[in-house]
Amino acid sequence: MPRRRPLVALCAAALLVVLTGCSSAADGAAPVAASSTSPTSAPGGAPSSAAPAASTASPSPPQRHVADGQVWTQADFGDQPVRQTVLTGPSSGVTMTVWVWTPPQYSDPAYAGKDFPVLFLYPGGDGATYNNWTDRSYGAQDVVSRGAADGSVLPLVFVMPEMQVSKDVDTECTDMPGQPAVGTFLDTDLPRMVQDDFRVLPPGRGWGISGASAGAYCAAAIALRHPDQYGAVVSIAGYFSMETDLPQREDPAVRALYPSALAPTSTGGAAWLFVAGTDSPEDVRAAKEFAPLLPPPATTQTYLQPGGEHLTTSFKAAMPQVLQFFSQHLSPPAPGA
Repeated sequence: MPRRRPLVALCAAALLVVLTGCSSAADGAAPVAASSTSPTSAPGGAPSSAAPAASTASPSPPQRHVADGQVWTQADFGDQPVRQTVLTGPSSGVTMTVWVWTPPQYSDPAYAGKDFPVLFLYPGGDGATYNNWTDRSYGAQDVVSRGAADGSVLPLVFVMPEMQVSKDVDTECTDMPGQPAVGTFLDTDLPRMVQDDFRVLPPGRGWGISGASAGAYCAAAIALRHPDQYGAVVSIAGYFSMETDLPQREDPAVRALYPSALAPTSTGGAAWLFVAGTDSPEDVRAAKEFAPLLPPPATTQTYLQPGGEHLTTSFKAAMPQVLQFFSQHLSPPAPGA
């Protein structure tokens, strides 16, 4: 638990959203090389006990998908517009906020009719009421905007949900007996909404997933619950067995959904990158112990970040490596079906 709670600089200012617009549908560097299954240093939904879970865009961006009535507003996080909606999942019954950022190319006429690769991004801490990937100071949007302009990084769409319904109900993105079905929301409701409301590539090589600290746990768990859905996974200072205080963590059905339990029998072929700061020995150990659990055809790589700690400042510094990795392993924009 201590590793996942005291993240610094989660940017409380990001919680003060300013709504400036509304629509019924959203509009529609050398890369890091991967190794095979063993990690190396490199430069550079779930069932509950009750039931199974199985850029700056223009004001009028191009649309192709028809929304299901989802209302999107524009939240102002400093100098960048980010779309925001409150989604009540039809499968989960869970209600949480979702933010989406689209790169400049998304509204460029040269990309009209093309679908974009998408990243599902999970925050550090509990992720209730915020997602720190929305904050431009985190650096991810600037890396994509600059890199997509010169071709070194793909123009990626960011999908940034809340991670929990409450700071007091930390299910670590998994369905738990007697708790809100957050796992079903993130596994089923969120991807369905994104595909309905945005021009994104289909699952597989078109989708990536990442998170930092507790968000890295969620990213790993979701990716392993859906081994064919994500082409690339990046765990930043992650851990792989639950650290929630909820007693349901000891339920055998929940323990079977820990990434450490799912990995050895995974059939997925995703490319995995583990980012761990050299000044955070526990994170380095966790990455090096977990990576070998993933069998082929998955590939794994570890980036040991010089001087990195289990802090938001270190996570920000890793953004170039993270986004170059995704750009190597995901598909570029392509004409929509």
